[in-house]
Amino acid sequence: MATEWLNSKEAAERLGVSAATLYAYVSRGLLRSEGSTGQRERRYRADDVARLKRRRDVGRKAESIAANALDFGTPVLESALTLIENGHLYYRGQDATLLARTASLEQVAQILWDCDERPFAARNLPPMSAALRGAWQAAAALPPVDSCLVLLPAAARWDHPSWVEDRDAMLETGARIVRLLAAAVTSHPLSDRPVHEQLADAWNVPAVLAPLLRAALVLSADHEFNASTFAARVVASTGANLYASTMAGLVAINGPRHGGLTRRVAGLFADLREVSDIDAELARRVRERIYIPGFGHPLYPDGDIRAVTLLAMLRERLPTSPELAFADQVGAAAERQIDRKPTVDFATVTLERALGLPKDSALALFLLGRTVGWIAHAIEQATHGSVIRPRARYTGPRSTPAPSAR
Repeated sequence: MATEWLNSKEAAERLGVSAATLYAYVSRGLLRSEGSTGQRERRYRADDVARLKRRRDVGRKAESIAANALDFGTPVLESALTLIENGHLYYRGQDATLLARTASLEQVAQILWDCDERPFAARNLPPMSAALRGAWQAAAALPPVDSCLVLLPAAARWDHPSWVEDRDAMLETGARIVRLLAAAVTSHPLSDRPVHEQLADAWNVPAVLAPLLRAALVLSADHEFNASTFAARVVASTGANLYASTMAGLVAINGPRHGGLTRRVAGLFADLREVSDIDAELARRVRERIYIPGFGHPLYPDGDIRAVTLLAMLRERLPTSPELAFADQVGAAAERQIDRKPTVDFATVTLERALGLPKDSALALFLLGRTVGWIAHAIEQATHGSVIRPRARYTGPRSTPAPSAR
C-alpha cells in the first residue's frame, strides 16, 4: 500500500497541536520529517503521525500529565515577563525587536524588573574586596562563563546587602551583578557605563557599530523558561540570593545544547570556510546524520525573529562585510538542505565574525543579556514565596518482600 504523506499543516491538525509543537516533536525525535524532491516544505508519514497521536492520547491521567510537565514547549510556571506568540517576542508586552533598535540592556532590565533607573545609579558596583581582587587575577585568562563563575562567589561573599530580602535591595544587587559580569567577560575594570559601551571599548568596536552589540544583548535578555532560566528560578525559590541564581543560570547556559551552542556554530563556520561546495558538505552531513547547529527553533517555525532582526541590522550597518556575505551563503544552503532557518546562535556568531570580536564573544553577549532575564525571574519568584519542587514518576524496580522463614 502506498505511503500517505502529510504536509506540516495537515500533520499538526491530525495531532491537534500548533506548528511550533509539531516542530518540537521533530526536534525531540518523537516524529520524523523528510524532504521531498522539488519541495521546500518538509513532509510527514501519516502512519508516524497516527502512532504518535496514539502514544500521546494514552494515559492522560494526573500522573501522566505530571510526568510530561517539563517537556519542551509545555508551560510549567506562570510569569508576567516574556511572551512568545505568533513568531514574535515581547518583554512585558513590548516588542523585543523594536527594543533592540532603540533600548540599552539597562533599559530592558528596567522593563523586565519593573523598576526605574535607580538600581543603575552611578557607582553601584560590587565592593572590591581582597577576595575579589584575587579572583580577578585568577579569572583573567579564562573563557567568559568560567571567568564569571570565578568572580561571582568572590563578589557575593562581601556583598552583604545581596542577602536583604527587600525589593529595592534586590534590584540594586541585580545591577551590581550585571556590571560585574560585563567586567568579567572583558577583563576590564568595573564600570557603571552602559554594558554595550563597555564591550565596544574592550573589543575595539567603532561607536557607529556599537548598536549591534546593544541589539544582541537586548534580544538575548529573556526567552521565558529555557533551561538556564528554569535553573536560576529553581535556585531563587529556595531563598538563595541573586548571585546564587545567576551562578545556576551560568552553569546551565554553558552546555552545548544551550548557550554553548554558539561554539558549535562557530565550528561549523570554520569547517565550511574550508570547503568549495557548501551545499554538498551540508548534504553529506545530513546523509551521515551529523547535527547541523544554528538552524531551526521549535518556537519559531517561520524563523527565529531574534536572528531575523540581528541579521537585518548587520546588513544595514555592514552591507559589504565578507563575513556577512558568507553567513548568508551558509544560511541559504542550510535552508535548501534541511528546510530550517537561522537561530539567534547563528546570528550572534555572524556578529562575532563580522566585527572581528574575540573568541567566544557570541556566548559572552548571550550570557550578559540573559543575566537580566535570570534576575527578573528570580525577583518574580521571590514574590511567590514557594519552593519549586516537581514530583517524580518512579520507573525503577520495586522492592520485593523478604522470603518468610519456615
